[in-house]
Amino acid sequence: MFRQHHTALRAIFPITILAIGMVVAFASGGAAARDERDRYKPFYLRDIQVGEYTLPFSPVTVVVMIVSMIMLNGIIFNSPKSTATASHILLDDKDAKSRLTEMKKEINGDYGKFQAMAREHSKCPSGKAAGGSLGTFKPGMMVPAFDKAIFEKENKVGDAIGPIQTNFGWHLIWIENRNLVQ
Repeated sequence: MFRQHHTALRAIFPITILAIGMVVAFASGGAAARDERDRYKPFYLRDIQVGEYTLPFSPVTVVVMIVSMIMLNGIIFNSPKSTATASHILLDDKDAKSRLTEMKKEINGDYGKFQAMAREHSKCPSGKAAGGSLGTFKPGMMVPAFDKAIFEKENKVGDAIGPIQTNFGWHLIWIENRNLVQ
């Protein structure tokens, strides 16, 4: 077994040495030929030299990459987003869903009543302080079920929505303002 491997290595060794020699010869000859070609290229198309190292791209490539990154950054991070301003009443006890359903009937489209009930019944600090106001926010800033209820086109602005269940409890939501961006 050892003899078979030894014989195979004997056969491969000269080929390996020959291949390494060719690579070294080609690289040195190839570098000279590349230097000759680079001499006739305009500076903005040549590879960038940093000390003894050559970076494999030209100044034009760098400029194109920078401009592309700036444009992509503007598209991703500055694109218009949907926004909404909403208030809610949060209950987290056993009969929360049924209590919120009753409150919704009593509110009957009156935002003043909604705010009064939020101050009186909501378990959320925003309910006590600001009549349930959560301020203005974008999609993804609230828990998924809450986001879905607020940013669905079918749910009307200026009306009570819910009860909606989240990991915090049951919510009755009032969308004060909504700007949907497609």
